[in-house]
Amino acid sequence: MTLRAALFFMVTHALVIGLIGPEDPVGSHLLLMTAPLLAALACVRRARGSQAACKWRTLGIAVCLFSLALLALLYRKVTGIGPAEMTLSSLLLYVFYRIPLTYVAASPGGGTRCIRAVDLVIIALLWLLYFVHTQALAHLNTALWMQGLSTMSAVQNSLVFCFALIRFLAEDNADRRDFFRTLTIYALGYFLLALYINTFQPQVPDGGWTDLLISGLFVLLAVMAGSPHRAPAPAMPRHLRRIVDAGVPLMLPLLLMMVALLVARLHPTLATIGFIGAMLGYALRSVLTQVEIQRQRDELELLARRDPLTGLGNRRNFDESLGSAHRRARRQRLGLAVLMIDIDHFKRLNDTYGHPEGDRRLRAVAAILDGCLQRGDDLLARYGGEEFIAALPSPDPAHALGLGERLRAAVEAAVLPAPEGHVTISIGVAWQAAGDDREPRDLVDRADQALYQAKHAGRNCVHAAPPAKAEQARPGQRA
Repeated sequence: MTLRAALFFMVTHALVIGLIGPEDPVGSHLLLMTAPLLAALACVRRARGSQAACKWRTLGIAVCLFSLALLALLYRKVTGIGPAEMTLSSLLLYVFYRIPLTYVAASPGGGTRCIRAVDLVIIALLWLLYFVHTQALAHLNTALWMQGLSTMSAVQNSLVFCFALIRFLAEDNADRRDFFRTLTIYALGYFLLALYINTFQPQVPDGGWTDLLISGLFVLLAVMAGSPHRAPAPAMPRHLRRIVDAGVPLMLPLLLMMVALLVARLHPTLATIGFIGAMLGYALRSVLTQVEIQRQRDELELLARRDPLTGLGNRRNFDESLGSAHRRARRQRLGLAVLMIDIDHFKRLNDTYGHPEGDRRLRAVAAILDGCLQRGDDLLARYGGEEFIAALPSPDPAHALGLGERLRAAVEAAVLPAPEGHVTISIGVAWQAAGDDREPRDLVDRADQALYQAKHAGRNCVHAAPPAKAEQARPGQRA
């Protein structure tokens, strides 16, 4: 909504109030109903392409329900129905307007379906307490009814404002920060306006200037929703942001406890249910959140050990698993073989076909090697660039050398196109007996040296490292 349109609407409403006033409040009430609808439309439009789309739509639904509540109120005024005879539909709309508003301010959002379900259960308990309490007040006299609703409204409005302000100050995403800025201003305006009306003008007839204040609040919301303000978030200490993020899930249970305190005098049993629901809901949500955090941590741990291009383990995974492979081979009373594998002339392949095609060759070679090493004890990883490394139990050097030859032949038989005709690999093999007490890292160094010898010998071959204990220095840089 533009400023010009907002000004036109407010001037029109002021003219209606000034010319007709309380004598015929229907015209003012119709404009008062239109203002929340304009705000709801602006919120829905603002949701397009926003990272806070769900929050904008929820806010739009809330103010739209407020307009429907005003429609029910107009019907009650026109027909002369008093508060004690308020219809169920009017009561539902009056209470339910606050639920989406509370949810969007206090719910952390995100999480799994189970976590969101817990939030919805807490919201449902909130709605139940609001509804039963308001229904009970409707059977009291008008003064007590208005006083009870004013107290309930003030508590909720102040908490919604506080929650929205906290979320605004802690948010670092531009779209979500813009949303919580808008919600904070709207919630503050609604709190102050409701406090002013309920305290100083509770008996003012409809069609007066109070209607203009109410419609002005929703017109302001429409203007803010229609005018994105993506200012960068100020630097906030990381520990404070973590405290806010950890405290947000407490907002809904806290609000439920506050409402339970308010209804305890009229409905002690319902208040007890509210307290228990708040505590159990928060506890269950914490457990589900911890389970989700552990699942995400396991996934991150897996990603940290997995090469994203080939799907094999990465160098970190190999280094951390080599000791286990060595101990497993010794328990089987077998030696351990390490095979260092390198794709021949891979740089030339990349320069000729391009890096995307080079990546496809890497994946193809990785699949061939993985297919040849199918035992559970075999360890295969991408060691870096075009290099792969394997570690597996082996009874003797001849078996390890034969395995290397099988891998080389399998890659050659695949006839993967390359500048020299087809892709080939060179392999360096190192073997260590079961009774050898040397660290398995020595095998990696020896296999690396053997790979250099294989490439120096013309590539597309397998070379075994000598069984000498002393490390052999690499003569020069591998091509």
